[in-house]
This record gives sequence, C-alpha cells and structure tokens, in this order.
Amino acid sequence: MAGFRIEGNTSGNVAEVAGTNQLKVIPETNAITSPNNIGGVRIFAEVDQGYIINTPTLKSPEADFDYRVRVSQDLLLDDEWFSYTAQNTAKHGYTNTTMTNAWVAGSMVTNSGNITTITTGTQLATYASFPVLGTTTVSMDAEIGFTAQPQTNTFIEWGIGVPGTQTTAPSDGVFFRLSAAGLQGIASINGTEVSTGIFTGPALTGTWTYTNNKRYQFIVYQASTEAYFWVDDGTGAVLLGEIEIPGSTGTVAMAGSGQAFFKHRITGGAAGATISANISRYSVRQGGVQIATTPSTQGNRLYGSYQALAGAATQQGLCQYANSTAPTSGAPSNTAITAGLPGATAGQGLGGQGLLPAQVAAVTDGIWASYQVPLGSVNSPARRLVIRGVRLDAINTGAAVATTATTIQFSLAFGHTAVSLATTEGPASKAPRRLALGFMTWAIGAAIGAQPQGGPIFLDLGDAPLFVNPGEFFQLVGKFVVGTATASQTIQFTYQPIYGWE
Repeated sequence: MAGFRIEGNTSGNVAEVAGTNQLKVIPETNAITSPNNIGGVRIFAEVDQGYIINTPTLKSPEADFDYRVRVSQDLLLDDEWFSYTAQNTAKHGYTNTTMTNAWVAGSMVTNSGNITTITTGTQLATYASFPVLGTTTVSMDAEIGFTAQPQTNTFIEWGIGVPGTQTTAPSDGVFFRLSAAGLQGIASINGTEVSTGIFTGPALTGTWTYTNNKRYQFIVYQASTEAYFWVDDGTGAVLLGEIEIPGSTGTVAMAGSGQAFFKHRITGGAAGATISANISRYSVRQGGVQIATTPSTQGNRLYGSYQALAGAATQQGLCQYANSTAPTSGAPSNTAITAGLPGATAGQGLGGQGLLPAQVAAVTDGIWASYQVPLGSVNSPARRLVIRGVRLDAINTGAAVATTATTIQFSLAFGHTAVSLATTEGPASKAPRRLALGFMTWAIGAAIGAQPQGGPIFLDLGDAPLFVNPGEFFQLVGKFVVGTATASQTIQFTYQPIYGWE
C-alpha cells in the first residue's frame, strides 16, 4: 500500500520513520522556554456570551510558578433585604430634601410622594465602607424595579463610592446612573466622570430598556483598574458595559473604599413626570480573597454587631445601659424579669448593668438578666444567636458586708421558650438548658466598692458556643448561697455576652 510524505511547508524537510514503522517524534524537553514546540490546550472560560455587546468576553485562568491554579472565593461584606416597614437606622443613613423614601413590605421606594420638584432628592447609604484592595474586586448587586420609563431631569444612581449629598452627583466611585438618556455606568474619579456610554440593546442595537415594575438584578464590579456593569432580567446575567483604567489616572476611582448607596435626585429643572425605584435588596461582596470566617462573625458583619436586627420595633443596642443613669434596684424573680434589671426594657438584655439588694441564702434561682431572640417574620428575618463567651463583674455597694459573708452562685439558662425558669419540656415547649458560671464571694467586712474575692468571671466558650434559636431565651441566673438581707447592702453588676448572629 502506498504511503504519503509529511513535508514541512517552509523548510521542505520531510519527517522520518523508525525501523519499527513508527513516526519519529523528538520530545521537547523544555516547555517553559519553548512553549511553541509542544502541543497543549489553553483554557479560556466564557465570562459573557456577548448578547449585549455583540462580542463574547473570555478570560483565561492563571497558574503561578509553583503550578497552582489561581482560585478565589467571595467574602460577604453586607447583605440587606428591605423586608421591613421602617428604616434600618443601625446600618443606613438617610437624608432627603423635600422628596421622601418609604419602606413597605418587600421594598424601599424612592420618591414615594411622586413629586417632580427641582433640586430635591433622597439618599440612603451604608455607614460601613467597603475597600478595594490589590487585585481584589468589590461588587454590589441590587434588585430594582422602576415604576416608569426614564424622566427628564431625574437621576437615579446606585453603586459603591462617596455618595455626596442627596441632590448632587456622587463625588467618587463606580455606579449605575439612570437618566432621561437611558442607563449607563459611571466611574467618578474625585468628581471627574468616565462613562460607558448609554447601554445598548442586544447585538448593539438601540438602547437597553426595561419593563415598568419588573425587578432586575444590577451588578457592578469594581477593581482598582477596571469596572464592569451587568444586568440579569431573570434569564441570565449579561455584560452591559465596562470601563478600563482611564488614560489620565491610575484607577477608576480615587477613594480606596466606598459606601453602598441609592440616590434619587431631580436637578436641572422640574422632572417631566414621576418615577420611583423599588429596591428589594442588595449585597456587597469582595472577590479574590481567601479569608476564613465563622458564620456568626459574618452575621455580625452583615446584620450588625451588638445591636438590634433589621425590622426590630426599635433600632437600638441590645445592652441595657442607660446613658448617665444609675441602675434601679430590683430583687430577681424565678419566673419573670424584674423592672430595672437587664432585659426589663423591651428588646434589650444582651448585656447591661443591674442593681439588686443583698438577699438571704436560699435555693431559689433568680433571673438577673434576660433576652428573647426575636421570632422573625416576613418583615424581620429570623436569626440564630451564637454565644461565644460571657463576662460578669460585680461590686458590693450600699453598705459593707455585715455579720455574714455574701456568696452568689451563677449560671446561664438558655433555650427555653418562656421567660420562667420553671418552664417545662413538652411537645411545643422547651425547658431551660443550664451552664454553670461559678461563684462570687465577699468576706465579712468587705467595703463599699469591693469586688468579689476571685474577681470578675469570664467564660470562654471557644469552639463550643451556645446556640439560641428564634423565640428562645438567654438568661443570666444568680442564687444567694450565703448571705443575709442586710439593710441597704446591694450588689451592682455588669455583664456582657460575646455573641454573633447566624
């Protein structure tokens, strides 16, 4: 059977065959310096199919010099569902001029009064700031619907940056802008703006449009040298546009961090007609990092540490500690929280100060502090409380310890479904679980202001924390095992759980 010749197109040389009728192949021994001499596959992944910008966007993964593929995870920095009916003052600052926002079940609504007045506006911004570090990206996605098409002299902006005031353009950062011209992406560098241009429709035809009252997910990615703008209409995310590092600057924004913000303003003249933005939720993430964190630490970052959860009746700290006010003395009860003790004020009791009279030795446990984890609802998502430690300190006050020493035994009660320590276990109820804390003792003659002989108690639960579910109680419990009801002798204490939310 006749064979065929393999001949180089340029050199004219032919390939050789060994005596065993095998094609002679000389292996390349140095692929690093001669990568073109070997066969191989270069890996690319599709970032965007090109539905909007008409050209698919591909990126190749990276490998380091120790042959490891570069991978990363997202670190959640903030997450908020506007499911409540009042502003979450613990996380957000809100400013407005004439125009107002409203919080309804499921949305924050801008321009809730449907005004068209010039030089008016509203702004909601996080108190927290989110950094852009090295080669990482900070991203924000938000679910938003609009009640009407873009209106003259009306600007709705959202993203991460330095938001400025409610009636002016953001002074720095990367954000979306909806105006009468359409939707575009902006990179503001200390007030100097670079735009993607108005986003086009599919295959670069027309402009990108939306359906009134339909919710879309808008996503902005910001790195130090580039920014990307995406939209998901429910069928998949597509890339609307991007901004590479502007030629005159080193970054797409001057500030190295920014707040998440939502701004609605009317400037340059009265609005042509009314429009509102209905914002369901947002999330802020940092990509390109490998940071290990516990769910409760992340929960504190997202929902707020040592303060009320979103949707609480009152946004406040959870430690009962009135400013410049001495605690009121109250004798602890076994079945209820006594007025004046931490927990007597609604929504508080996870820490605080208290004062109670010295008591005669008895077997009765008294509730010194109490907190019920919120049950949650559609307007206030339920969270699980994670207790990682407790610190308890106390002093003798009122009068010196008289004829009998004062000794108090402490414990934690948790998991019960009613405030009473006598709550029983049943099909629809839980009795308190108990954890011993230790003792505090004051010897006969201990003066006013004296701490207990062993000092404060600190319980470190480490990697074995307590979990308290929504609707359940967490309480500090004390029992006088030695003592007399000496007239005017009191015990003043402070206690603070170390905790987080999941």
